[in-house]
Amino acid sequence: MIYLDNSATTKVRPQVLEAMLPYLSESYGNPSSIHSLGRTARAAVDNARNQVASFLGCLPSEVYFSSCATMSNNVALLGRARFVEANGLPKHLITSTIEHPAVFGPAQYLEAQGWRVTYLPVDREGFVSLSDFEKALDTDTSIVSIMWGNNEIGVLEPVEAMAEMVENHSKSLGRDIFMHTDAVQIPGKLPIDLSRLKVSALSLSGHKFGAPKGIGILFLRRLFNIMPIIFGGGQEMGMFAGTESVAHIVAIGEAAKLAQQEQVALEERLRSYQRQLLEHLLALKLDLTITGPSDIAKRLPGHVSFSVNGIEGEALVLKSDLKGLALSSGSACHQGIIEASSVLKAIGLGQAKSLGAVRITFGADNTDSDVVESIRLLELVLGKVRKTAQADT
Repeated sequence: MIYLDNSATTKVRPQVLEAMLPYLSESYGNPSSIHSLGRTARAAVDNARNQVASFLGCLPSEVYFSSCATMSNNVALLGRARFVEANGLPKHLITSTIEHPAVFGPAQYLEAQGWRVTYLPVDREGFVSLSDFEKALDTDTSIVSIMWGNNEIGVLEPVEAMAEMVENHSKSLGRDIFMHTDAVQIPGKLPIDLSRLKVSALSLSGHKFGAPKGIGILFLRRLFNIMPIIFGGGQEMGMFAGTESVAHIVAIGEAAKLAQQEQVALEERLRSYQRQLLEHLLALKLDLTITGPSDIAKRLPGHVSFSVNGIEGEALVLKSDLKGLALSSGSACHQGIIEASSVLKAIGLGQAKSLGAVRITFGADNTDSDVVESIRLLELVLGKVRKTAQADT
């Protein structure tokens, strides 16, 4: 099997697995305990926090460990909303129409609680207009959440420029506007430097860059307050109550260290794979539409998404699976009904082309030979699926 679905999840790195195993066996102490086993566990958590802080370019005290990015997103947005409400600040949130459900869901919840929510539209490549963004910032804005890199169409939003606009608008208002970004797709592929990127909060998920599922990160910039939405023993400085999963925290620390060391080389390799695949796809005589940015410099490294008119994405994924290729489709199946995703609808793709959407995402474990073989197999599968679709019509 050639795995080309790295935006969905990644394989646990061997070094990461090796680092976490002792904390599943002999070093099993609770970090809150004061005996030697507990102190060993606490030291491991502290070391992982330092590794993540080095990776992100922030202070260790600004790093919080969560169970996943969904939890980080919810705590950032709903926790800040609690702070806004407790301090009598205006209740206006700005987000986009192509956010992950882990942001879209909290936004809808806040809207139901009386918040005014601005859902910024995107263009046909998935970009939020900076002029639209600037116009949306008004005297009532308290929270902004814009995804950095979209998992479905690969678009990289100009979050650095947006963060600067938010900072300038905050100064004009004389109060802080909280800017959060879901950066789940970024680690290892692009550099993250939070000394330059002036967001208030950022969410990550370990299983997207070589750690196991079940561990995430919330970066929360110093002096930006949120209030807890989870209550318990006060772990993670009161933000994520519950006994820490030391092994998973060690794992994400090691994954962060590796991502930091390998980022430049991996980005170059993923760009090469991406370029090769796109060139071959565009050379095929198919009614094919690239979804997301046509300029690969403006999309996630290693990310290719496209739609073939007259071909169902689900069928292409299943046929590819039989040939040993693991891909992802752009449609979603709910109770047996296949529907186009909200992201594809937002870029105006249309129902027929949306149902033919496919995503291919290369990762750290892919090789040059994987690219050559996947192109060969994909051309074969596309031809067969196209012939089947034409026969059915």
